[in-house]
Amino acid sequence: MIKIKPYLRTYKNNKEEGIIWISFYVDRNRIHFTTKIKCQINNWNADDMYIRSTEPNSRDKNLIIENIIARINDVFVKFRLRDKKMTRDSFLRAYNRPSDYETFHAFYKDYIKKNSFKIEGSTWQTHKVVMDKLEEYNADLHFDDMDSDWLDRYYSYLRKDLNNNENTAYKNMSTIRKYVSAAFKAGYFDENPFENWKIKRGKATHYYLKEEHLNILVQAYTTGYFESKLHKSLEFFLFMCFSSLHVSDALSLKLEQFSADSFTYYRIKNRNSKPEPIQVPISEPLRKIINNIVGVRKKGLIFEKMPAQQTMNDHLKDIAAELQIPEASKISHKAGRHTFATFYLSKTKDLASLKEILGHSELRETLIYAHV
Repeated sequence: MIKIKPYLRTYKNNKEEGIIWISFYVDRNRIHFTTKIKCQINNWNADDMYIRSTEPNSRDKNLIIENIIARINDVFVKFRLRDKKMTRDSFLRAYNRPSDYETFHAFYKDYIKKNSFKIEGSTWQTHKVVMDKLEEYNADLHFDDMDSDWLDRYYSYLRKDLNNNENTAYKNMSTIRKYVSAAFKAGYFDENPFENWKIKRGKATHYYLKEEHLNILVQAYTTGYFESKLHKSLEFFLFMCFSSLHVSDALSLKLEQFSADSFTYYRIKNRNSKPEPIQVPISEPLRKIINNIVGVRKKGLIFEKMPAQQTMNDHLKDIAAELQIPEASKISHKAGRHTFATFYLSKTKDLASLKEILGHSELRETLIYAHV
């Protein structure tokens, strides 16, 4: 059992008053620090280590000392329960660490609440699924539990117990890393457990169209090969193949954002965190598609009364199967953005411009989209 000793420290320049200090040992190393509580020398009971009632505000001062001792004991208890060796440095880090969250989950939920204006709704839903999965794995997860060994165990749990593929497990760990980094920055971790832990990412499996298959789709669109509902979904898909947009960005696009040679938009995903305008050049195929869609309209949304995204993806699979496009079951509207990136880079060799058009902050992400 640790022996914690409060004592009155006196100073030569003050013969009447001293300051209460706390002293104890950790692994044979002495730790002592001031409570900043002043006390008249005559009012300190050295035998029982408390301030006598003759001292002004003695009850409050004694309560502060008791709380400090309780906090010290609490640090020792947590180390014992986790069977972790304590050193002088580890004690001081744990003692000075903020203690307003009992678990990592409590920190994450409060962080989300305070920063909700920075996080897009769809991103928040994705993160919630990841963090709910983590809480189900360990509801009492504490900051001290999360070291590199724990990360290995949780990654193994995702792969083996939940049968997540490499990319899904990677995305889970990447999301957790965001909140661990925030907690580390706020002082809840002594060290960032992700600093020397490498996330194992699988190969990209994003689908994109080859030029010959894109031409087949363009030909079917131009000749009106499909009935109205399939034609509309094909039109929307081809718009993204030639514009680079995500589904949500395309659906919110308005005619007022267009000029003669380009259009400008803000990615919905980044509108709260990095609201930067993105300018996309209008190619001749894109111009023809836009003219077909809007006709003589001058204002309003480009796309009106569109089917649900899943419905359009189902339509695309039917279209690809009918036209004998290879791997028709893999096609979705997300493939349009990947197709744009791949063709743009192959035609222009301008990676820097592609990065700007796609609205990426890192070149590595652009390379993934362009399938380099």
